Amino acid sequence: MKRRIPMLENVNVVDYYHLSFNSYLIEPVKHEDKLFSRVYDKTGEVIVGRKPIYIVRKSCQVMGNNYKAARAVSKRFFGKEKHKLPIIISHDYGIPCVFFPLLSPASPSNVWIGLHAVTNIRRSKDCTEITLKDGKELLLNVNYSSFCSQYVSASMLQKYATNERLIFQNEMPF
Repeated sequence: MKRRIPMLENVNVVDYYHLSFNSYLIEPVKHEDKLFSRVYDKTGEVIVGRKPIYIVRKSCQVMGNNYKAARAVSKRFFGKEKHKLPIIISHDYGIPCVFFPLLSPASPSNVWIGLHAVTNIRRSKDCTEITLKDGKELLLNVNYSSFCSQYVSASMLQKYATNERLIFQNEMPF
């Protein structure tokens, strides 16, 4: 169901959204006392009447996974002490769809970014500027080195998952 919110004119508001390779970034948007999500994807922007973590959890379910299992895979690879874990939402044609958080996933200020969507990263004073696949440039309120660390972790998880899948496919008896 689409609706309009006065502060968010000219942007579609939907009740449901699931992440895929068409999704680039999810950020929280506060309107009055409610937390919404602004999703940047290949069609532009959409506002979802849910928190970002809800969208991430539901996307895992829709893709035949669950958030807890996705975190467990990441913890197995990175170790129990790693926080702000990137997760694999799904495998699309054998390619892992990895999203990574900028803050704690439980934080209402957390932004989730699709690894596949970032084409450029630049330092900008105390922030980080990124360019998405569609050419859109966004200024993120996160330290450049912190962003790069999260980006590298997501890249490592993607490479690990791709290699694991190849090993599994090569071990199939047929």
